[in-house]
Order: sequence, then C-alpha cells, then structure tokens
Amino acid sequence: MSVLSGYLEVLRRRPAYRRIWLGSVVSLAGDWFTLIALYSLLDEYTGRGEAIGLMLFVRFLPAALLGPIAGVVADRFPRRRVMMACDVTRALVVLGFLLVRSADDVWLLYALTFAQMTAAAFFDPAEQASIASTVEPAEVVTANTLQGITWSAMLGFGALAGGATAALVGRDVSFVVNALTYVASALFIRGADVPFHPKTRPATWAAMVGLDDLKEGLARLRADARVRRTIWVKTAWAIPGGGALLLYALLGEREFAPVGHGEIGIGVLLGMRGVGAFLGPLVARRLGGDTPAFLERAIGVAFLVTAFFWVAFAWAPSLPLAALMLALAHTGISTQWVFSSSLLNLQVEDGMRGRIFAVDFMSYMLMLGLSSWAAGKILDGWHVAPRTLMASLSGVLLVTAGIWWLLGRTAGARTSSQPVRV
Repeated sequence: MSVLSGYLEVLRRRPAYRRIWLGSVVSLAGDWFTLIALYSLLDEYTGRGEAIGLMLFVRFLPAALLGPIAGVVADRFPRRRVMMACDVTRALVVLGFLLVRSADDVWLLYALTFAQMTAAAFFDPAEQASIASTVEPAEVVTANTLQGITWSAMLGFGALAGGATAALVGRDVSFVVNALTYVASALFIRGADVPFHPKTRPATWAAMVGLDDLKEGLARLRADARVRRTIWVKTAWAIPGGGALLLYALLGEREFAPVGHGEIGIGVLLGMRGVGAFLGPLVARRLGGDTPAFLERAIGVAFLVTAFFWVAFAWAPSLPLAALMLALAHTGISTQWVFSSSLLNLQVEDGMRGRIFAVDFMSYMLMLGLSSWAAGKILDGWHVAPRTLMASLSGVLLVTAGIWWLLGRTAGARTSSQPVRV
C-alpha cells in the first residue's frame, strides 16, 4: 500500500482530477475491447497483414492531421466540455462497427475508425492539458504517473477481457461495451471542475480562426530546445513502434495462439504488455524520484531496455515466454511515455500546454501510422518473416535513441531562455 499511497492521496485531495481519472479508467478498458475485435475481424475477412497495418495507420492519422487544430481547441475552449463532446461522439461511432458483417464492409470499418480517432485527437490534448491545472505543481509527476499506470492497467485488463469476450460471446458485445464506457466517461468528466481562463484576443480574422494561436505555439516550440527534445521521446519510439504493434497482433494470432482462438493469443500478449507498462514508471520513480534530471536519465535507460527485450520477444519459443519478454519491453516504453509527459507539463505553461501536447501527439501518431503501414507492406510485399522484422525494429529504435541523445548534447541542460513554469 505504501507504494501507491501517494497516488491515492492525489485522488483523494483533487476531486476534479479524480473525475478525469475515473473517466480514463472506464474508457481505456473499453478501447481494448474494440481494438482486439477489429484485429480479429480484419484477419478473418482479409487474412492480410497489410489490412491490419492500414487500420492502424487510419487510427493514427487523425491526430497527425488535426493535432495543431486540436491543440488550439484545448487552449481556447473549456476543456471539460471538449472532453465530454468527444466521449459522446465516440460512443455513437463505435456502435457503427456492428454494421461490419463481411469483407465487403471493411471500407466502413476504416471510415468508422477514422471518425473514432478524430474525436480522440481532440480529447487527448484537452485531457493531458487538464492534468496540471487540476493538481498542485508538486503533484504533476505523480498525476502523470498515475495516468500512465492506469492506461497500463486498463490495457492489461481490457486486452485479456476483450480477447476472452470476443472469443466466447462475439465481437458485437465488445463494441457495445466500448460505447457504454464512453458514456460513463462523459458522466464522470461532467462533474469535474477543470479551470478555464479564456484569453482576450484581438478582433482579427487570424485570431478568430486560431492562426494566431498556432503561430504562438510554434514560436514557443522553436524557442525551447528542451521541449523539442522531450517531444522527440514518443516519436522516437513510434518510428519502429507502429510496426511493432502490428507484429504483436500477427504473432499473437498466428504463432502463439491456441488453434482457432487467435483472440486469446492477442489478448495474452497485449495483457502482459499492460502489466509491464504498469510496473515500469512505478519502479522507476521508486528508484530515482521526480527530479527532471532523473526523468531524463531514466528515459535513456528505457530506450535500451525496450530494444533488448524486443529482440528476446522476437525469438521467444512459446506464448508464456513471449508474453514475459513483451512485458519487460514495455516497462521501458511506459517509462518513456510517462516521464516525457511529466517533463512537458513541467516545461510548458498552462495556457500553452494544449498546443504543445497536440504537437507531441501529432508527431507520435504520424510516425505510428507510417510505421504500421510500412510494416504491413514489408510483410506482404517482401515476404519478410514476422519474427525477423520484429528483431529488426530493435535496431531502428537504437538509431532513434541515438538521435535523442544527440539532441541532448546540442541543447545542453538549459538551452532555452524560457523558465520552467507550471
């Protein structure tokens, strides 16, 4: 209990943050029900890795296209209302997956996926920017870590439960469950008192449509080398990571699953991914604390941990060992995510966070989408074995980690003239 006491205390003292967190708990669990059902559906109707890669690309594309606009929305409009509107929209959209009944309907799956993730593209920056405004500065890292381990726990629960649900009672139930979780999330967030400080803007066309806000956000990004380096962390993982996500599904479905139960293999792998992601930031914070210097050192170590265990996962001979290696790999990945988000919350002032986080998500999602699409093309077009491609992605990750290290060398500890503000 002592390990979790600090997180429980933040939830007890900060009711607005608690409601946002509760919304995350239910909606994140439901998301995995839908994703595993979509993996299974595409493999059944198409039998092609490229089809799954395209679905992942479509999932990541809205954040890449709409990131700057979503950031402006998160900084200009009440974030609570933005999040509620996105949840209601997603609840309606995921029910549309019930209409996908054959290979001829696969186009509809892609269209609905794009609509679902368009709403998510506006939800995520608003949620992330709300965290630091609903807790005290000293609680920022704790709150971000709690968000990270919640995502991980819901991945573990949602993947295992979603895989079992799809296998035992059918994919339609998974879609209905996901829709209900979005409704529950909107109801939790409805009661959250999220601070909103509207900014007075000149009555010009550029100000009204958000161009001035976009320019302001880009100028903030150009001025601070630390922020640019922090944004690279998620992107650096995403460059090989999109392909890895595709391979998790294919290896779980085709090589590790019990015969005729591909959803079980996918669910076990993604569930153990969640276990590792849950433990990573908890253990890292226990070892080193919350200082920005430690957060950056831990990110560097996490790159190496992920690369090593990805290779071990690629050549694992059985489902239990593969699941263990994947869990260990994701202790590193989740540490990178949580600590980079914490650094951005510490480095960027409240009125700018929505736009900066939108750029962070935009870059991350764009690389995830391109990576998953490219991996599908390589698998089907070049006939590369999935295990070989998985091992190769470790080398790509080491290259992107090297770029992150070089950015630190050129930026120095405090290149920017901007002070750290919360």
